[in-house]
Amino acid sequence: MAIGKFNRRPTFYNESFVTDAGGGSSNVETERWQAWAEIQDRTGNTFAAMATELTNYDYRVKVRFDGRFNSQTTMVYEGQVCKCQQMQIESEGYRNFLILRYSKTETWVDLS
Repeated sequence: MAIGKFNRRPTFYNESFVTDAGGGSSNVETERWQAWAEIQDRTGNTFAAMATELTNYDYRVKVRFDGRFNSQTTMVYEGQVCKCQQMQIESEGYRNFLILRYSKTETWVDLS
């Protein structure tokens, strides 16, 4: 695999949920990082099931293996917030990569 394919640098973050004094829960960002990635846009891939057109996922993301990634890791890419649908490990020789499949959920607005 040519290392030049890792030419995108999306932002990833993990969240956890905290219970407040009133008994409600809110999500808190626990860590945020950027990683070089190979991103393939799969937005156009759809299939029909039970008279409904479905899209499995929007992006196929390949990154170097990193322990911070989990099945709940969120990605922000080109202004889109994406939720992880699937995660698998791919090995090439002695290198391990993660293949993540993300679906778009909402538009990212940075208020900082």
